Amino acid sequence: MKKEFQEKLDYLTKLMSDALKNSKHSFRIFSFGTSHNSRPNVRTVVLRDFNFKNQTFDCHSDIRSPKIKELSDNNLIEAMFYCPDNKVQARISGKAKVLHENQETMSRWNTLTESSKRCYMGPYSPSDKLESYHPNIPEDFQFKNPTKKESEIGFKNFVVIRINFDKIDYLELKYSGHKRIQFNFANKEVSSNWIAP
Repeated sequence: MKKEFQEKLDYLTKLMSDALKNSKHSFRIFSFGTSHNSRPNVRTVVLRDFNFKNQTFDCHSDIRSPKIKELSDNNLIEAMFYCPDNKVQARISGKAKVLHENQETMSRWNTLTESSKRCYMGPYSPSDKLESYHPNIPEDFQFKNPTKKESEIGFKNFVVIRINFDKIDYLELKYSGHKRIQFNFANKEVSSNWIAP
């Protein structure tokens, strides 16, 4: 791989690593796109893990969310990260796998704060139509956190979405001319080439 390509890939990996350590980092929140009945659906999710060696990254969701059904029908996804400070965009494509009620999801669940666990305790499935506003947090815990034991009921709804990526479209916006590189990952071999911005 050309030196400049490797440097950009290393830089992207650093941005992901920084985002995992810093909740205010712009790569911490990303757009996650799926499709259903030939219609695209995009939503904002939180980066929870990134492993370049394994070519994976994770986010969390609720098993009752429509995106879980969409992923069971078509597990091809695209994620888009953008950092306004350095004007770097990364579109990452791959296949998603939903992890639910296993040892790995239990380990991840145990790293969540009790405040975060409230999100999986809601009485309604995400995207349900409501007669009136409801925060979808149990009323007993709308203004306080549950205990560890009380929050256990949310585990049944908690999933880790793991994306195994096979392509990264890297774009650097510059007045003097944008730089765009496509990285393809096939059989753990990385190929790269310039593409027109």
